Amino acid sequence: MHRLRYGRQDPRFYSVDLERGPTGFGFSLRGGSEYNMGLYVLGLMEGGPASRSQKIQVSDQLVEINGDSTSGMTHSQAVEQIRKGGHRIHLVLKKGNGYVPDYVELSSLSLCMTNSKQGEPCFYVIGRTENT
Repeated sequence: MHRLRYGRQDPRFYSVDLERGPTGFGFSLRGGSEYNMGLYVLGLMEGGPASRSQKIQVSDQLVEINGDSTSGMTHSQAVEQIRKGGHRIHLVLKKGNGYVPDYVELSSLSLCMTNSKQGEPCFYVIGRTENT
């Protein structure tokens, strides 16, 4: 793992220290390098440490875990880094826009970018099919 040097004066980045509660740190993640995407906060457990911090929001991107950059990290590696932190973790996050990227959209976008000829417009209708 390498250390990331983010712009500490950039207001989009912030850090937070969390103390593990009885049910963990109280947030869930989506993403990882195996999905060709960063790691994003997908959910906050009501009353959990992450929610009580009043900083972490759904859609924020996880940038560092205990000083290690999450760049190139898989989902399971991120979970393991958090577990290894013990009862207290230090996170650096980048504020999101309230929208957590979906796996389908990112894979469609990368497919579009690799398959389109130079100068050729490329559009995809993004959606997810649900099995009922």
